[in-house]
Amino acid sequence: MVKLIFGFAFSFLLYSCNSSSDLITSQTKEVQFQLLDSILVESLSELYLVDRKAETGELLFKEKQLKEILLTDSKGKVLLKPNLKGEGPSQVAQPWELAFWGNGIAIKEISPEMRVHFFNSSMEKIRRSEPLAEGINMLEVAPLRNQFKAVEIDGKTLLIGADANAVTPKLMGKDFQNSNFYSLAESGYIIDSQTGVSQKINLYPDSWLPRKEGRWVGMSTPFFTGTTKSQLVAVLPRIGDQLFLFKLRGNELIPYQEVLINHPDRKRNLKFNVEDEPLLYPGFFDLKAGGTIFLAHFYTEVPREPYLAMKNEKVNTSRNPEFSALLKNYRKSRYLLIDDKGNQSPITKLPIEGEIHFIDQEDVIYIKPDSEVEKDYNVFYRYKIFFKN
Repeated sequence: MVKLIFGFAFSFLLYSCNSSSDLITSQTKEVQFQLLDSILVESLSELYLVDRKAETGELLFKEKQLKEILLTDSKGKVLLKPNLKGEGPSQVAQPWELAFWGNGIAIKEISPEMRVHFFNSSMEKIRRSEPLAEGINMLEVAPLRNQFKAVEIDGKTLLIGADANAVTPKLMGKDFQNSNFYSLAESGYIIDSQTGVSQKINLYPDSWLPRKEGRWVGMSTPFFTGTTKSQLVAVLPRIGDQLFLFKLRGNELIPYQEVLINHPDRKRNLKFNVEDEPLLYPGFFDLKAGGTIFLAHFYTEVPREPYLAMKNEKVNTSRNPEFSALLKNYRKSRYLLIDDKGNQSPITKLPIEGEIHFIDQEDVIYIKPDSEVEKDYNVFYRYKIFFKN
């Protein structure tokens, strides 16, 4: 297949966590997309790519509601369709999130306990984690989001991720709907894959502005993931303009870098009002991590005046053609790349129309295209991404 290189140049500001006020010199970085090849998976299900095994190139896919799980080779040829959903000893009643670990698969369940189940290469369940939750506090349905992954830290394979249900139920009441919540809530987790022992951690950094200023912006759970090569972990609060990079030492997050997000299509310094609809703000939707690069995903905000005008007319916005047109015109999917040094480069347009499903250990992104012709097929285009010096 012909290889093409797409380049986009943007300026950025890098925010140092060592000083709350100093900005490092503005620079210009260019991100390039190099088309490698494409993958076609023969399946009648609508598939989502959730992981890749570095050693073999094998890929892990799930159907939208996890009715089907597929393992394929690096070209998309189906190798295995494990029957892991059910009540059997080597099944999970309500599977939701998936990840490779070692030679097997880890599955996070939807349940009042939100455990992670570990399967070996023969798809036999060999252990399950300690409970991450004490009840279901809130449930998000986002098929393109996989909020836990395996990382190698100090010779250990750890499963890290975030879940709002990990927060102690007593903190979810009205009495805690204030900024004190951010110093108490533990929505992040780290699981030792060899023992299943889990540790919960607070993902609201001290210098995150709403916490620092004592502002209540809701209970939205920050994203938490890590790179496989540079072994950094990142915390991205959904509200605000800050991304935090850490080194993971045991179960402790050691501050490494703080980045002030800068994207030409994203308004900064918007004061979030919890009474407003979230779509009036450019809140973050996801954070993915490759080998050395983090990929932040957000949607641009819908203008306040036309949205409120429709709402005041008491029109059912979900069935209102004007509302659909408003979303189409203004609510745009945008991405931002941040490397292990804190350099960032915004993306205003992907090389092809579609959504990024995954970024692997080689910093290759997998885009599933938006196409009327290909809507019944599972095609993924692979692009190498890198910053040009």
